[in-house]
Amino acid sequence: MGVPTKVYVHTNIYTYSNKYKNLDRFVKDVKRFLREYDSIVLHKDLYNLVFRSYLREIRSKVKIVLQKFGAAPCDDGSTHAKKEMFCCGLAFTDAEQFRKHYKAVHNEAFLLYPNTLELKSAFAKLDHMRHRLDEYTRFGKEYTLALLLDLKKITKNISTTLKF
Repeated sequence: MGVPTKVYVHTNIYTYSNKYKNLDRFVKDVKRFLREYDSIVLHKDLYNLVFRSYLREIRSKVKIVLQKFGAAPCDDGSTHAKKEMFCCGLAFTDAEQFRKHYKAVHNEAFLLYPNTLELKSAFAKLDHMRHRLDEYTRFGKEYTLALLLDLKKITKNISTTLKF
C-alpha cells in the first residue's frame, strides 16, 4: 500500500490569446515572490551553496528582463568599499566586521531544526520564479513601471542576501 503523492509538472502558462494575461500573471508572481522572500531564504544559512546558486541565477535572469525593457538594475551586486553600515550606535566600514558583530550580537538561531516541508517549498518557489523569468524573457513584450520597480527590488534583496 503506497502513500498518495502529488507530482508537480511544469507547463508553460504563457498564453497567446491575450497579450496582457501573461503580464498580469507575471506581475502577480513577482509580487508573491517579494512578499514571501523572507520565508524563502529562511534556510539560507543551513543550505548555503544551493541557495546561493539559485539566487545568483534568479538575479542574473531578472537583470536580463530589466535590460530587455531598457531599465538598469539598482544594484550591480558588487560591494562598495566606502559604504558605512550602522548598528548599535557603531559605524562599520568593513563588511566582514559588520558580519562578525551581527552574528555575535543579533543572530539568534531561530531555526533549531530545519523543517523539510518549508525547505522543499522554498526550493519549489525559487524554481518556479526561475522558470517564469525564462518564459517572460522569451515571450514577454509588455511591462509596467510597477513591474520594473518590483524586479529592481528583487535584485536588491538578492544582492543583500548574498552579501550577508
